[in-house]
Amino acid sequence: MIQYISDIEQASVVVKKLVGEHEIGLDIETTGLDPILDKIRLVQIATPLNTYVMDMYHVPISVLKPVLNGGPVKVIHNAKFDAGFLYMLPEGVMTEPIFDTMITDQVLHHRGYARSLKDLSKEYLDIELDKENQTSDWGAEQLSESQIQYAAQDANVLLPLKHILEEKAVELQVMEVVNLENRLVPAICWMERSGVHLDRNLWGELVKSAEAKAIRLKEELNLSVAEHTSLGLDLFGNAAVSVNWDSPAQVKKLLSDLGVAIENTRHSTLEANRGAHPVIALLLDYRGAAKKVSTYGTDWEKHVHPTSQRIHANWVQIGAATGRMSCKNPNMQNLPRETAYRNCFRAAPDCVLIKADYEQIELRLAAQIAPDARMKKAFYQGRDLHSVTASHLLGKPETAFITDSQRQMAKAVNFGLIFGMGAKGLSSYAQSNFRVKMDEHEAAKIRRRYFEAYSGIKKWHESQSRKLETRTILGRHRILKGERDYTNRLNSPIQGSAADGLKLALIKLWETRHQINAYPVLTVHDEIVIEAPKELAEKAAKWLKKCMEDGMGEFLHEIPVAVDITAKESWG
Repeated sequence: MIQYISDIEQASVVVKKLVGEHEIGLDIETTGLDPILDKIRLVQIATPLNTYVMDMYHVPISVLKPVLNGGPVKVIHNAKFDAGFLYMLPEGVMTEPIFDTMITDQVLHHRGYARSLKDLSKEYLDIELDKENQTSDWGAEQLSESQIQYAAQDANVLLPLKHILEEKAVELQVMEVVNLENRLVPAICWMERSGVHLDRNLWGELVKSAEAKAIRLKEELNLSVAEHTSLGLDLFGNAAVSVNWDSPAQVKKLLSDLGVAIENTRHSTLEANRGAHPVIALLLDYRGAAKKVSTYGTDWEKHVHPTSQRIHANWVQIGAATGRMSCKNPNMQNLPRETAYRNCFRAAPDCVLIKADYEQIELRLAAQIAPDARMKKAFYQGRDLHSVTASHLLGKPETAFITDSQRQMAKAVNFGLIFGMGAKGLSSYAQSNFRVKMDEHEAAKIRRRYFEAYSGIKKWHESQSRKLETRTILGRHRILKGERDYTNRLNSPIQGSAADGLKLALIKLWETRHQINAYPVLTVHDEIVIEAPKELAEKAAKWLKKCMEDGMGEFLHEIPVAVDITAKESWG
C-alpha cells in the first residue's frame, strides 16, 4: 500500500513504526542534481507491506532522523546521491547503516561502471520500471498522482533486490567486500561535502603560462622542421610549414619524411625514439603543454561552486574493475605531477592540508601476496626496496652505495616487472615513464636477474597465469579469460588490495571523526588529504596516520605499513 504523507504528526507516527524495522527501502526525489542548491521534495520509505511517500516541503528532516541515522538498514540504489543530499541539508543527517544495490551489483560482477535501478530490476526481478516521470517537475506546489506512484515504485523494488544480491554475494564469497563498500558511502559523502579550495589566481597564471609555452613550442617545431627539410622560411622569416601538430597522421608522415619510421605517435613510442631526431623532443614538450591547456585550462574554474567557493568533485567508489576509486567533474586524480598545479589547491584561512601517502604500497602487498622472502625481509628491515633491487641487478652487496640514476633504473624495473612486463615492454616503460634508457636485449638481461633475486615473485607469476579468477586479500574477485588478461591477473589482487586498504582507512576516518575537527578533501589511490585548523595540525596528522596504518594493516599484516605525512597550506 502506498501512503502519501504531508504533515508532521502523521510522519512522526510512521517513523515510530519504521524504527522497529530490520531494513527499509529508501529513495528520494529532488528538484535537481546539486545537493547544495537543489531541494529534496520526497523521501520514499518501503517496508515489506507499505510504502510511505514523505513530502519534505511539509515534513522537516528532523522528524525522519530516528529512522535515517541508526535503526534499520537503509537499502538504496546509488546511496551516495541520496545520502549526500540528506547530509548536505542545513540540519542534515547521515544515512546509516546502508546497503547500496548499485555498488553491490558492481562488486558481484567486478564492474568499473554502475548500472541503473531500471536495469537491475529487470535482470533480477523481471520488473520493468516506468521512468516517464523521472524528469518531471518535482518542485511543483502540488504533485500529481502519477508522480507519487512513480516515486513509490523505485522504493518498492529495493528490498527484494537486496535479498537476491545478498544471496549472490554469499555464494560468490564477496560479502566482506560488499560490507566494506557499504560502510564507505558515508565517508565519500563527507569528502564530497567538504570539497577543496582552488586558488583561481594561481590556476589562471598556470593556464596562461601553458598557453604561451604551447604557442612557443609550436613555433620552435615549425622552425626545426624548416631547418631539416627543404621547406625553409617564407619572405618574413617564418617557417613555411603547414603541419598540424595535433594530427597523429600528419606527424607520423612528417617524421617518416625526416627519416624516422615509427608505428604510431603515441607518447611511449615517441619517448622510445626521443633521440632519433631533434623534432621528437620538441614534439613531446609541445604535447605536454597542449594537454595542460586543453585538460587543465579555465574549465576547471567552472567547477568552483558559487555558494561554497570550493570544488566538490564526484568521487566514484568503484571506478575500475580492480576496485579502485575514480573521480570526475573534475578529475582530481589526474592532475599533472608538477608541484605548481597541486599548489593551487589550498587550505582555508588558518587551516592546513595534511597529506599522507602509503610508501611503496603495491610492492609491499606483492611481497606478501606472492610471497617473496627477500622482498619481505627488505621491507621488514625498513630498507628501500628500489636500492635493494638495484644492488641485485648490478651484482653489488645490498649494503653498497646506490646512485640516484641506479635507483631510478631499479624503480622502473620494480614497477614494470611486478605486473609481468616482458623485455620489450620493460624497455619502453622505463624510457617513457622514468627516462631510463635500456634496449630490449639489456631489458631481457635485467629481467632474468630480477627473477633470480625475487624467486617468490616469479613463482607467483607462474601460478597466476593459470588462474581464471583473482582475489584481493579481503576477497574482492575478478573473472579473467584469455592470454591478454595475464597482466590483469597480476595487478588485480595487488591494486585491488591497495584499494581495499585505502577505503578502510577512509571508513576509519569517518567512524572516528568525533575525535577531531578535521575532514578529508581528496584521495589519489595511495594518498589521502585532510584539512584541519593549524592549531590541530599535529593531532590531525597523528589521527590520519593511525587510520591509514590501521586500515591497510588489516590486509598487510606480515609487513609494516609505512605512511609519509606532510602538512602545508597547499596540496603541493
